[in-house]
Amino acid sequence: MNVEAMYSSLLNSITSTDSLAGSNAVAANGAGEAQAFENVLSQTMESLNGQQVASNEAITGLITGDVDNLHNVMIQTTEAQLSLELAIQVRNKAIEAYNDVKNMQF
Repeated sequence: MNVEAMYSSLLNSITSTDSLAGSNAVAANGAGEAQAFENVLSQTMESLNGQQVASNEAITGLITGDVDNLHNVMIQTTEAQLSLELAIQVRNKAIEAYNDVKNMQF
């Protein structure tokens, strides 16, 4: 799964939960939405891990001589790097949002 697919999956899950906003169904479906978010997050992390493993295997194959195409190895490595950077930025934004909520005065 590439970065665009992860983004569209996240966007689709956000859009589907936005249609419930402003109604009492949000409170009733809170556990279901949390489960849906957990599923999206776990699928994204599994995808990220898969890309990292595939990149490592491609590099190992290139070093051992099993893979002759440097171009494909560089593409896999760059995709894995960009996916990791995206995950780090999403994590940073989530931590920043949590800290903002935590520091609110009531």
